[in-house]
Amino acid sequence: MSFLCGINGSAPVVLNYTGQNCGLYNSTVYGPDLNLPSITISKLNQSRTVQRIVLNTAQNESYSVGWTAPYGVSLKVSPTHFWIGSGEKQILSVLLNATVNSSLSSFGRIGLFGNQGHVLNIPISIMVKISSNTTSS
Repeated sequence: MSFLCGINGSAPVVLNYTGQNCGLYNSTVYGPDLNLPSITISKLNQSRTVQRIVLNTAQNESYSVGWTAPYGVSLKVSPTHFWIGSGEKQILSVLLNATVNSSLSSFGRIGLFGNQGHVLNIPISIMVKISSNTTSS
C-alpha cells in the first residue's frame, strides 16, 4: 500500500479499488525498493543503493556473488560471499553509480552461485540520467 499510495495522484484510485485511505500510510516506498527478484530504475541520477532479501528454501549453502553491470553504471554488491542456513534470509546491498548519460535502457545481472550447484539471477535494467548543475556567469 505504501508503494501504491506513493504514486503521485493515486490516492483516489487506491481508495476506489482497495477501500484503503492513503492518509493512513505515513511513508511511501520507491519502486526499486520493492523486494522483487529484479532491479529496475527508470532514472538513475548519480547513485542509488537498493537492497534485496533472499530466502533460502533449500539446505544450508555458501554463495559467491558476481555481477555484470549495465552500460553506464558501476555496480557493487555486498556481501560478495555468504553462508545461509535453511529457512534463513540474507540481505544484499546493491550500490549503483551512474557513469554516463544514456537515453537507452541497459541491462545487467547479479548472479548468486551456491556451492551445491544452485544459481540465482537478479536481472537489472537501468536508464541513466545524470543531472548536471549548471551556473551562468
